[in-house]
Amino acid sequence: MVIKKFALIGPIVFLLFIISCASGVKERETLNIPAKKYDLVLVHGLSNMHCWGEDFLLQCINIWGSENVFAVYTSESRRIWERDIQGRALICCGENNYSAGDDDIETQSGYLNDAVLELQESRSLGPEFCIMAHSMGGLVSRYYIDQHPGKVVGLVTLGTPHHGDPLAESFGWIGFFIGAGDAVDNIRPDYMTEFNRQFPIPDARVPGNCKIYTIRGDSDGYDSFGWGGELFLGWPVMRIFYWTDSDGIVPEQSSLIDGAMHIGDFSGDDHYDLVRDPEVAIKAAEYLP
Repeated sequence: MVIKKFALIGPIVFLLFIISCASGVKERETLNIPAKKYDLVLVHGLSNMHCWGEDFLLQCINIWGSENVFAVYTSESRRIWERDIQGRALICCGENNYSAGDDDIETQSGYLNDAVLELQESRSLGPEFCIMAHSMGGLVSRYYIDQHPGKVVGLVTLGTPHHGDPLAESFGWIGFFIGAGDAVDNIRPDYMTEFNRQFPIPDARVPGNCKIYTIRGDSDGYDSFGWGGELFLGWPVMRIFYWTDSDGIVPEQSSLIDGAMHIGDFSGDDHYDLVRDPEVAIKAAEYLP
């Protein structure tokens, strides 16, 4: 009986090892990523529908350190709170619900600025910092960078519609029903054409300018669902009516923009996966100081 018990130890240990590796979350030292000089601020997308995944957050915290990663929710709330991520602290400002990210770019940028000031005053956010932003959050961050030069040293956008999203025209009426009409209006292609004219990507060669990087996903198609079926619907619409590949929400070319360095394509990662895949966090961390 004792021999049988000991015989089980090997397979159990091996199974635990496989499980521990499966998450893909690694410590900074194992990734050969230098210690970070600046804190990290996370900015979500439209209506906060695609929330940051725990493995993604844990990877960021492992790289930047506990209490050096800040999640901002772009709404009127200025509540500061901590979220426990497997024993590590993520500092948050705002409410993690679907009322965040409903407003136009300018208004959300104002909320972002309010949150930054609050986090700098009451917590440990430094005077200069980096941003990792998903989807529309990348546009909000670009506007913030233009209005507050010298604060952000690096921005990585994840699946951001830098040239707009035709789905905002085809299904713009959905914005009204989810209370995000102003946000949806601001990601129409015609609006983004004017936005890019007014707020071009800063020249990274100029000392003191924020360096901007892009990452995009590439949905496999019908196996993507998303928060409420938006990816299941969005991918075939993009393919059939607009003749473009996409991450299920954003056309492949819209995730790129002149002046920003494109640092990664994640084949098989849809729009939602970009905030859940720890490998995306690792790629962004390789470029942020």
